[in-house]
Amino acid sequence: MNLDSLAEIAIRMASRMRIREDMMEGFGERELEAARRVAELVREERRGLVYCGICAKGSFTKRGFYLHLMRVHKEDIKLLIEKELAEAVAVGR
Repeated sequence: MNLDSLAEIAIRMASRMRIREDMMEGFGERELEAARRVAELVREERRGLVYCGICAKGSFTKRGFYLHLMRVHKEDIKLLIEKELAEAVAVGR
């Protein structure tokens, strides 16, 4: 499993950017569900504006939020995905 690619998918989900089909190849439902849950955790909306759920910086445009997550929090997101996947295995999802 490629955590870098899965982290980018989660970041694209969080920033509401398009996800190409070829990016999702090779990932099962469990991995994509973990990415979706992490995407919900890292995106915070206040009064219709987007803020980072990790460091509370913002507000961001769609592209600005994507770049912020990729440059500043990609490693954090990879750790969150690993944790989500470990919990999913423990629960048996």
